Amino acid sequence: MKLLLSALAICMAPLAHGQARPLEKSELILGKDAVWHNGIYVVTVPEHPNPPNGTRGVVLKLDPQQVAGRTICFRARMRWHDIGSDINGSHVGGKILGYYANPMGVGSWTASRSLIGTEKAWQEISYVCQFPRALKEAEITFGIQQGWGTLEFRDPVMEIMPVAPMPSMPENFTCDYSPAVRNLPMRRGVMSPVPGKITIQDIHDLGGWGADLLRYQIVDGLRDIRDVEEYGRWMDQALDKLDTLMPALREHDISVIIDMHRPPGGRYSQNGLLGTAGAEAADAYGNKARFLMMDEEAYRQAFLDTWKRIAARYKDNPMIYGYDLVNEPEQRGPAKYNYWQLQFDAAKAIREIDPETPIIVESNNWCSPLTYDEFSPMPLKNIIYQIHMYYPGPYTHQGVGDEKYIAKYPAHVVPLTMDKEQLRQVLRPAIDFQKKYHAKMFVGEFSVTAWAPDAVDYLRNVIELFEEYRWPWTYHAFREWEGWSVEHAGPPGKQIPVPDTDRKRLLLDYFKRNQGK
Repeated sequence: MKLLLSALAICMAPLAHGQARPLEKSELILGKDAVWHNGIYVVTVPEHPNPPNGTRGVVLKLDPQQVAGRTICFRARMRWHDIGSDINGSHVGGKILGYYANPMGVGSWTASRSLIGTEKAWQEISYVCQFPRALKEAEITFGIQQGWGTLEFRDPVMEIMPVAPMPSMPENFTCDYSPAVRNLPMRRGVMSPVPGKITIQDIHDLGGWGADLLRYQIVDGLRDIRDVEEYGRWMDQALDKLDTLMPALREHDISVIIDMHRPPGGRYSQNGLLGTAGAEAADAYGNKARFLMMDEEAYRQAFLDTWKRIAARYKDNPMIYGYDLVNEPEQRGPAKYNYWQLQFDAAKAIREIDPETPIIVESNNWCSPLTYDEFSPMPLKNIIYQIHMYYPGPYTHQGVGDEKYIAKYPAHVVPLTMDKEQLRQVLRPAIDFQKKYHAKMFVGEFSVTAWAPDAVDYLRNVIELFEEYRWPWTYHAFREWEGWSVEHAGPPGKQIPVPDTDRKRLLLDYFKRNQGK
């Protein structure tokens, strides 16, 4: 293995941006389901019911020192036959899968698009991985995840991609806050129902609970998110609804975060767009969750214009805790407008109108705390930095979407058992960011499915960590979906309203700590 890593290091050292290097057979490790013949790698997984989650195939072990901080495209010519599974999920199928772990051993996985069924013609499949600067181990697998069938590939290559570097701040940079913002009281609350469903009674109920922070998520109810004019009307309706709630919010001293949960244009995965340069790039990078506004000027401008209108409307409203610029960026590979610059441009536009109200920005990879070792602060006043905490996903999301794995807490997720101290290590990049830049942090989302074993213990541990570092938080979510609801109980698909749960009691206990509650 040392010889393999040494060979990779020698080859990678002179590799320039945009230069592709073929992956040699000596670098690739054949799994028990893989063979090599006449330049073609063949992965064959027998059909069997309920396959466990894992990717079987051919592995490329990477030298962490050589790939740390780099964005690398891996690609190969592929064809496949009868790839399938009895597991439903977008993760199932043939793919190029990337894995890396930070120095604490906390792992992350991303992948190319999944390949299902049969394709007899050779297709070029690409996958882009952005490796963090702090890296313990990394590997790439060409194979089949949680399924069966045959995947063939040839001519695998890797290419370092030119990506705009994150802006660097002076060594002694510290975040700038006005006294009013620096001394904001610790607030605790929830994410709201969608604008079309939230009621004044909901606000009164939250006041009775003692919550004093509402992340008002502007989402749902939009027919065509690509229509900029329709988007503007939809946003105005959501803000009109918020204005009707203001008297009740004032009555209960519940501050509001305006959360642009869906930006103009949305994500490629929400639109099924084909044929545009941005859509082709999103597909090539295995990154259909990226925003259209990362590639298309019309949506970028609509994003900026929308925030100018929101700032003009609420700049003197003391109930506004902050402007949450965009929910959960996901960018792999280059973009015309990267996720950091989009938010910085919006923040600057807001500051020309509203010099005081806090602006809340989000990190990459769905606002993961792990990405804060790559994130740069913004040289503007009153910027708050957000994280979302759904780790480990197989535990928090069991029964949601693709996640079917049922685990107890503490949750064993290879290679770690995630208990409170390991959760602290997941948060470590955000903790270090806070300390280095004297930044104000905020936890916009965290949760666990209502049916997860020991859910209350998980929630207690993450909230204890938020409290330790004085991070305001909003639980996901209040009266949005039964699966996240602390007012429901029962197995998946059979949730029923109940007057009391241990998860609700936990939230109420912490809401009692809110100022004046």
